[in-house]
Amino acid sequence: MVTQAQIAKKLGVSRQLVTFALAGYPNVAQESRERILAAALEMGYRPNPHARALRMKRAGIIALWIPDQISTHYTHVARELGRLVKHAGQELIISEVGERDMKQVWSNVPVDGIIAVDATKPVLAELEGLAKKSIPVVCVGTSFSENTDHVRVDFSPGTKEAMDHLIGSGYRRIAHATFVRKNLPDAARRAGYVKAMREAGLKAEFIYYPLSEKQRPITRELIKEYVNEHGIPEAIFCHSDDVALGIYRGLREVGISVPGQVALIGCDGIEDTLYLERQLTTLVQPVEEMCVAAWKFLHQRLADDSLPHQRLFLEPRLAIRESSIRD
Repeated sequence: MVTQAQIAKKLGVSRQLVTFALAGYPNVAQESRERILAAALEMGYRPNPHARALRMKRAGIIALWIPDQISTHYTHVARELGRLVKHAGQELIISEVGERDMKQVWSNVPVDGIIAVDATKPVLAELEGLAKKSIPVVCVGTSFSENTDHVRVDFSPGTKEAMDHLIGSGYRRIAHATFVRKNLPDAARRAGYVKAMREAGLKAEFIYYPLSEKQRPITRELIKEYVNEHGIPEAIFCHSDDVALGIYRGLREVGISVPGQVALIGCDGIEDTLYLERQLTTLVQPVEEMCVAAWKFLHQRLADDSLPHQRLFLEPRLAIRESSIRD
């Protein structure tokens, strides 16, 4: 079995440098890291996760908590984080965590730290308690706690920009497709929509849908029923891209053109938005930057629990495409 000491001897570097490079430590120069990884691959090095766990008193497992497995956006986040964690020689486990099962998820699987995306208030409270017990926790997305490390994505500026785009283009009957039925502190998309409509002297209009694993087919049929009962809005601002894609298809199936009759804007920036007859305008979440920062914060917290709380604030970017531009 090839050892780290043998790799170090072959390359004429220290055993510590080899250890840091193979573990994914960020303070290793890229050139040195690539050289060490290439040598490890050539020599057939295989890490022993059990020995490492005993030596470092860690499991080598990172938990990713997401609120549901409905959103394509969460799949994107899981993929990016999984890549970073795997590169560091560790494993990522993904759990759909709600108020009822968070304690069970935490107690069943030993992990070195938790990255939680868009956590609900009860889950945030649990995470705060774990952080007080020196469990590394990083909150990511639209909800966060001041008592944990966090990477916050603030939708308020992006929502304002999206609504300014629609209102400035002359649209007046603008509906908001959402599952949020009241203005919660972290419901920035709905709150931003309501504020923009009020300031423009326009009436808010909501198209409500239930959260479901079949989000696209549900909203596809829902918009047909809505149009039949309430007529055609001039524009629709959607809580997510998955919902916007469902609505887009439903509108087209009843002969309503986008953007000729209805302008459409989504949120998240998933790749599917580029594969429509009219590409979808959307608020693009900075997923790659968000995941890199979250992994960095967790890694640094694992190395030094005495660090002050680490914080980063990000904003989505409005990508204006054909679906919201007047013909």
